[in-house]
Amino acid sequence: MDDQDRAAGFRAELGESTPAETAIATISVDGRVHDIAVSPHGEHIYVARSDSVVVINGRYHIVGRIPVSGSPKSLMTAADGAQLLVVDYDGSVLVVDTGDYTAQAPLGGCARAVVVSPDGRYLYAAHNQASDGRANSVISVIDIACATTVATVPVDDVAALAISPDGSRLYAISCDRRTHYQYPEGWLHIIDTASYAAINTIAVGACPETITVSPDGDYLYITHYDTCSVSAVNLTTGTGTALVLRDAPLAVVFAPDSGHAYVRNARSLTVIDTTTNDADDIDTGDLPRGLQLSPDGKRAYIANFGDGTLSVVDMITKSVATTVGVPGYPEAVAVSPDGERVYVGDYWSGAVAVISVPTVCDLRTDADN
Repeated sequence: MDDQDRAAGFRAELGESTPAETAIATISVDGRVHDIAVSPHGEHIYVARSDSVVVINGRYHIVGRIPVSGSPKSLMTAADGAQLLVVDYDGSVLVVDTGDYTAQAPLGGCARAVVVSPDGRYLYAAHNQASDGRANSVISVIDIACATTVATVPVDDVAALAISPDGSRLYAISCDRRTHYQYPEGWLHIIDTASYAAINTIAVGACPETITVSPDGDYLYITHYDTCSVSAVNLTTGTGTALVLRDAPLAVVFAPDSGHAYVRNARSLTVIDTTTNDADDIDTGDLPRGLQLSPDGKRAYIANFGDGTLSVVDMITKSVATTVGVPGYPEAVAVSPDGERVYVGDYWSGAVAVISVPTVCDLRTDADN
């Protein structure tokens, strides 16, 4: 680990747009920012760059760099903050101990999708496994502490994984990519994590891409980019509803109370009532990429790659409350656990802007509530 303790102010060469006065710091990480994760208690910020993960402390100083062999695509922290999961673009997975920054690669092959159990004990990874001279698609269940595969579940062509909040159910989506149809039908596989057996399979829309479970475990949303739609699955009744959107969906985030699902599209945001399936479309900035909610669910923060801004959406009025200028081309966004800070990562110049939420004029009233 390369120990450092430094922070940088805003630099004019970061881009033509000038950061708003609400940005209280900019930390240069000397590399393109792919993703940002914050520890559960907010004491550390983890930034994925092309060849390492940069660790930033609460004073916005770089205190370490964790080298990785590939190029990190996404970061996930365990609920207790003891582990950081680093997923590379090539599908390799690295589990980092956040106490001493030691790392292990528990999966021998490259994964198409991964998810960690809520207690941080197990890693579920979908990948190909050689058997009888052919490659079979399986989901491996790996005990992280001892880096041992404890079970495998055969599921073909998995596109994404998710797990229930209590860890009792694993959800996998798939479709047969070998079919001659342009839009092959999709499937949702529900797996019991006690027996590692598939207990139900539900037909969903064609070409499923991402899967997200609501905080209460009652709803599951699947995005279908190719058909501009989402599948809204009620896990209590086992029924699914296809919702057609005006834009191509990229990812879903649920409100803390599970009452609404926020769909980040290629050029907009869609807010869906999970009870009625009523949808409202909100136009944000150009090319919205990162999306995160405030801890209370009252605001959504969207990093707009195309115009170098951060859209702050009031989820009560379902409208953009304010737009904050940030350096360069923002790709990733994260929110501190207390909701006081928003971290925005610039893909091209390699900097993280720190936005102070309470000082955004349009949000003062909300921040005081």
